[in-house]
Amino acid sequence: MKLRDKVVVITGSGSGIGAECARRFTAEGAKVVVTDVNSDGLTRVADDLGTVGLAVDITLEENVRAVAELARRTYGPIDLWFSNAGYTGPPQGGGIGDEALWDLSWRLHVMSHVYAAREVLPAMLERGDGYLLQTASVVALAVHPDKPAYSVTKHATLSLSEWLATSYRPKGIKVSCFCPGPMLTPMLLADVAPENQAIMNSAARPDEVAERLVRAIDAEDFLILDSDIGTAALAAKAANYEQWITNMSGLQTG
Repeated sequence: MKLRDKVVVITGSGSGIGAECARRFTAEGAKVVVTDVNSDGLTRVADDLGTVGLAVDITLEENVRAVAELARRTYGPIDLWFSNAGYTGPPQGGGIGDEALWDLSWRLHVMSHVYAAREVLPAMLERGDGYLLQTASVVALAVHPDKPAYSVTKHATLSLSEWLATSYRPKGIKVSCFCPGPMLTPMLLADVAPENQAIMNSAARPDEVAERLVRAIDAEDFLILDSDIGTAALAAKAANYEQWITNMSGLQTG
């Protein structure tokens, strides 16, 4: 899909890769609607791009509907919904985590995508065209040893994307799942100790990742990666799953 003149909604676009994609997609000629729970960041991005946005919690279905209605009212039918919002949560130190974190992770990483699909698919199916793009994580191809709720629900994001692709691609709907590795975003900077230079040095810049996404959307690739980490994880699992489990066990810090 070419982004020029397309109506695009990007969730989690008040900062980080969401904000950078909003800028890059706009430069491609897309009509981008932004949304984020952070009203200050959202306002800055919307003002910079001269577009509209809504500061809401997209884990609530009525808020997803409100964002979609804003996009349609402002620009017309939605061509691409980019479900990008995410939350890693604090390290659990080998523990499973509390109910609140699991609930938020499930609602944000799975149900917000379900709500978006419910909202935009009927019109997309009627015209036989549209695009659903979900951000999972390279964790969805591997595991995060210290963040079980994040790890499990990002696996669920990928699984949902697979189901959407196998169910709706034959009906003209494009579906992609973006599984990024470390990126130099506020989320990573808040999550990684400054002394952990190995991760910081390997992290991609948001503008580089946004450029990769533009190319992947143009090619309509299903699995979008920005590093070799995901490919290596898939290869390691396929080669020797037992050994991969053992290797991942050695990364636990708790």
